[in-house]
Amino acid sequence: MTALTGQHYINGAWTVGGATFQSDPVSGDPVTVYCGGAAEIDAAMQAAEAAFATYGWTSREDRAGLLDAIADEIDARGDDLTAYGSAETGLPAARLNGERGRTCGQLRLFADHIRKGEFLDRRFDPALPDRAPLPRPDL
Repeated sequence: MTALTGQHYINGAWTVGGATFQSDPVSGDPVTVYCGGAAEIDAAMQAAEAAFATYGWTSREDRAGLLDAIADEIDARGDDLTAYGSAETGLPAARLNGERGRTCGQLRLFADHIRKGEFLDRRFDPALPDRAPLPRPDL
């Protein structure tokens, strides 16, 4: 398992900060966990807001590729993620591996959905002002 660094990746840079606490719900052994504080949370939120302005202009393929890349990175770090997750939550490895598989599967399915573009098949149902018992507006 790769050692935790205590750093947070925010806006393209590694930062150090935040509180630490010790916890291991399974063995009772101390495990240091690094938590971002208010400054790290604020910086991450500002970076996300700035990224949103440009992300809206990306292509469908770029968006789908990002989801695939996230799933690939989760898979590549699978054993470490399972070990960290088990130490943090006390959940068994089998449960966490199943959750990881489900998450990666959903990311890839959504990427395929974006690539296919079927969500762009918009429908317009015109108003029916004479419909009984009540008129229907444009849908």
